[in-house]
Amino acid sequence: MAINLNGKKTSLKEDASIYEKRPEHSSEKEKLKNMNGRQKRSYFATYYLPPILVVLAVVAVIGYIVWTDFINKSNIYFRCAVLNESLTDSSLTEFSDSFTKSIGMDEEKNKASFYVYYTRSDLASEIGANAARDQSEITSRIVASNLGGMIADEKDGLSYYDSGFFLKLNDFLSAEEYKKLEKYLYIPVNEKNKEHAAYGVYLDKSPVYHALFKDQKARIERPIFSIITNADEESKAYAKKLIYYYFPDIFDTK
Repeated sequence: MAINLNGKKTSLKEDASIYEKRPEHSSEKEKLKNMNGRQKRSYFATYYLPPILVVLAVVAVIGYIVWTDFINKSNIYFRCAVLNESLTDSSLTEFSDSFTKSIGMDEEKNKASFYVYYTRSDLASEIGANAARDQSEITSRIVASNLGGMIADEKDGLSYYDSGFFLKLNDFLSAEEYKKLEKYLYIPVNEKNKEHAAYGVYLDKSPVYHALFKDQKARIERPIFSIITNADEESKAYAKKLIYYYFPDIFDTK
């Protein structure tokens, strides 16, 4: 007779199956062998699937970083800030690729970055942007010589002109280039510009620039492309090529 917890005898025999001792440390193989199909699936989902998913997620992230930053890394050879304009990322990417290809570079490996910033508080709120943050980033890039050009209307670009951030084009362009662009030149009329110098090029007559908008309307009526004063020499050289690209009718780029 077996004895119950209270010390009393029970009707179960000593060799009853419930008293059979089971191994405390069964191997995984033995555990799985004693399970049916449903139990195996449940066991796998509970103990194996979560860590496998974590490992796969980590591998995917590492793979993406390696692909984008090392294997498929693009060389950003020129950066241009576009202020307060309604342009889509797809149209800017298409424009960048087209310009890059036009100057004989591989658009898969090299990129010209045209990025829209919203520096007007009212417009930034409408778009869901942060004007103070965008202004700070532009200034930081200019100070770090990490910005080659800017597209803005005269009002939005005025503070950058007043701060001396726009390159004077009189000496930057050759006499022939200056003459061809004469009717498109942005020449500020103020006491500061006593020598009547040009600090940008109007793009409102550029067919290439207007092609950016396709089915949407531009916010800026008379956009001005200006070159940043402290941009490196390579960026300035690309900026000049961009001016050529904007005006194919007056510059023979073939």
